[in-house]
Amino acid sequence: MTHSHSHLEHEWKLDLTSAAQRITPLADLMRTLASFVHDRAVNAARVVLAGLLFAVAGCGAPPHEPVKRVILISCDTLRADRLGMYGYERAVSPNLDAFAKDAVVFDRAYGTAPHTNPALSSLLTSRLPDELGVSGGNRKLMPAAVRTLPEMLRDSAIPSAAIVSNWALRRPSGGDTEVGIAQGFAHFDDEMGKSSRLRKGHFERTADATTDAAIAWLEDQGAKQDRYFLWVHYQDPHGPYTPPDAFKGTFQSEQRQGIMPRLGTNQEGLGQIPHYQIIDGQRSPSFYKDRYDEEIRYFDHELGRLLDWLEAHQVYDDSLVVFTADHGESLGEHNYWFTHEANLYDEEVRVPLAIRYPADFPRPKAETLVGHLDFVPSVLDAFGLPEELGRGVSLISDDVPTDRVMPHSLHPLQDPRRWFAVTDARYRLVIPRSGPELYDLKNDPGELRNLAPDQPDRVEDMIARFKSMMSQVRPLSVGAGVDLEMDDDSRRALEALGYLQPDEDEKSKDRPESAPAREGK
Repeated sequence: MTHSHSHLEHEWKLDLTSAAQRITPLADLMRTLASFVHDRAVNAARVVLAGLLFAVAGCGAPPHEPVKRVILISCDTLRADRLGMYGYERAVSPNLDAFAKDAVVFDRAYGTAPHTNPALSSLLTSRLPDELGVSGGNRKLMPAAVRTLPEMLRDSAIPSAAIVSNWALRRPSGGDTEVGIAQGFAHFDDEMGKSSRLRKGHFERTADATTDAAIAWLEDQGAKQDRYFLWVHYQDPHGPYTPPDAFKGTFQSEQRQGIMPRLGTNQEGLGQIPHYQIIDGQRSPSFYKDRYDEEIRYFDHELGRLLDWLEAHQVYDDSLVVFTADHGESLGEHNYWFTHEANLYDEEVRVPLAIRYPADFPRPKAETLVGHLDFVPSVLDAFGLPEELGRGVSLISDDVPTDRVMPHSLHPLQDPRRWFAVTDARYRLVIPRSGPELYDLKNDPGELRNLAPDQPDRVEDMIARFKSMMSQVRPLSVGAGVDLEMDDDSRRALEALGYLQPDEDEKSKDRPESAPAREGK
């Protein structure tokens, strides 16, 4: 059953009282969001409709030659503002910065969530985490009913391969490829047998091994394929920040007076350094920021090796090459220290995005508001395939809509910790439990002054535009995501990555309430 416009208006009506100048029943907004998450049998219909839309539009041959391959390179936990291509003064990313000179570097690019699995699930489907059943974080996997980009490409005989390096992206025990991120990939390499440089139980694949695995696939299977989609996901600089010895000490900040957060006893980063991040009892924020930058430098070195291979083997020029991150990282902003999956402020949901287009491809302006939701339509467009219904638009265009919004969420709809946010070309509306916060990102990039009490009309307008976005495409719901079945290795690995409390029954018990101490010289 399709919602009428009047019914949608009723569902989305917000009570903005003049006294409190805030959205009074926050639960109403959650129920409204939930109204878009219900079971619908849409897969067959959307494929037919997509074909009809493509035919009716009279597209015929696309305005550009279909690309031979699409290569997606993503990096875990990478803030845009720590890269030279976004103006960072330290030389942490020379290879990525060189790549950026031949690409469109989008100033305003956003993911949908500050967790790896929900964010990358959206990237590969053009759907929101709530629609995919994965808003519960890294312990929930997309069920088999979800249609992913590799499955769409497989229907057109275009194979997909993935090399992933974060334990949260591994296939479930037994190697099931019918659920989760692995769906539709002909080759899914999730080998992570190496323990962390810092602690046992933190299994990972380091950046050098990730590049080795990617080049091995390119030399073997890639050389046999005329067209393909390759995804390479690097784990560094995800915490704990432990660069290899060759990069350790590359950056040394002067110790200055400032806030010194306490050492945490759990994985939360509010007012404290999460337990999994603690290195040698250090409390100095500059120490951890230096190590974070060194991890980026290490990743960048290995990225350079992969890009060199692509150029040397004539794979680069006729490919669409996309670089992004799953999410960012809080480095002390809003009193969140060396953590993600904790809030929806800019530092956690803004992502780097640089796209290297083949010569004849149209492209948007760098200042265009874009996001992970745009990746699937862009890839289908690049391959010359009909679009499939989703929340994004193709970025192979010089006419991307300007009055759009990017939604973000943290925790499931019914969870009392639930956050929701909407970003437009200038403002961000953030709604934690405490009520709406509105920020002018142009004049207040640090999101320090809440404008919601003074601008209720703008709050209402941003919610209305999100409602409009949701009404344009029928919501996809596949029910609850699949629970990740964890063996002992998985539990230890996810704990070491900060994704689980050491004791799940004790979470939030040790939430810090006092302000952190000041850092001495």
